Amino acid sequence: MPRNPNKINYNKGLPKALISFQVIEDPRSGGNKRHHFGAVLFMVVSGVLCGMNTFSDIEEFCKLQLPWLKKWVKIPHGIPRAQTFSNIFAIIDIALFNKCLIDHIGALHPQLQQQLIAIDGKKLRGSHGLTCEASHAVSAWAADSGITLAQEFVKDKSNELTAIPRLLEMLNLEGQIVSIDAVGTHTHIAQAIIDKKADYLLALKGNQGNLHKEAQDQFHYAKRNLDLTQAEGWSSYENVEKNHGRIVTRTVIVNHQLDWLNTEIKEKWPQLKSLIMIENSTTHLDSTKETREIRYYISSLTSNAQQQGAHIRQHWSIENSCHWVLDTAFREDHNQTSQGHAAKNLGTVRRIVMNLLKNDQTYQKSTPKKRLKALLDKNYRDKLLSLA
Repeated sequence: MPRNPNKINYNKGLPKALISFQVIEDPRSGGNKRHHFGAVLFMVVSGVLCGMNTFSDIEEFCKLQLPWLKKWVKIPHGIPRAQTFSNIFAIIDIALFNKCLIDHIGALHPQLQQQLIAIDGKKLRGSHGLTCEASHAVSAWAADSGITLAQEFVKDKSNELTAIPRLLEMLNLEGQIVSIDAVGTHTHIAQAIIDKKADYLLALKGNQGNLHKEAQDQFHYAKRNLDLTQAEGWSSYENVEKNHGRIVTRTVIVNHQLDWLNTEIKEKWPQLKSLIMIENSTTHLDSTKETREIRYYISSLTSNAQQQGAHIRQHWSIENSCHWVLDTAFREDHNQTSQGHAAKNLGTVRRIVMNLLKNDQTYQKSTPKKRLKALLDKNYRDKLLSLA
């Protein structure tokens, strides 16, 4: 006898509050179904919100929270096993789940204020299998709001450079500033950002040989021969910080007047307005050791040195406030899910949950403490999931 003799429609089952998840279609075929697809999504999102990091943990959470779950979703055949969760997430369309992430943040923040959008990649190190490499995601991070706007996965035998244009295409970037590390410093990516009516701030390294060399030569000359506080077309800013047993001096120099730049090189970069040099000098108080690091950037912005330096520091919030949190609080790199698309789709769930936690301003605690409160306090959980 088939498992579903009454032909019950198991495709739906989401709570009304999670309307953005309805974009995800049930990937299961045939009539051999026992669990509502929407209920499965709800269980996974709720479990991750409450501190569960694996499908096995989510199964145990759902068993212990069965009365609460029944209040919101239909569970005619009990809680799915961890393998069932994994099997379903392995076949969910990645693009649809990524669209769910975009739609969901659009519902939370209908209109984002102008801010810096940092784009950077992260490998899900535990997701590799015997026959597959670890998944690699490129995310767009709204630095001021502290939320993930969208993500795109790097295709097999490819790299971030192919994923970044697809990610840019997903986003409404008008009026925003887009920052990318040197891997994205290419003319077609700069053009894609300008086409979206946004500004770019791109790290400049040796992969742009002639432009990088000319920038090095020009800043080297300017530092030794010009009064940068008075020179036309130049701007400089210095900041000194003392912490963790060291003194860090950050010097930002911006050149807005680019007439010296080789015309052929300059014309390749759409609306190129400024070149930036940042020099970090670190002195350790317990020794005389001093280290120096110099980095270069190109930008379509005309901002002064202090503003450009602030934008560049903001870019690194994607590492400190997104990737680091995913690794420490959500144990993303330790998760060994590798079946089909399960690792990628579970990664999307983590980013959705991070956005839900960041969106709550009533409980000003760390991510782990917010997840613990969601586990212990059903009212708080309902509020985070917009069920209350």
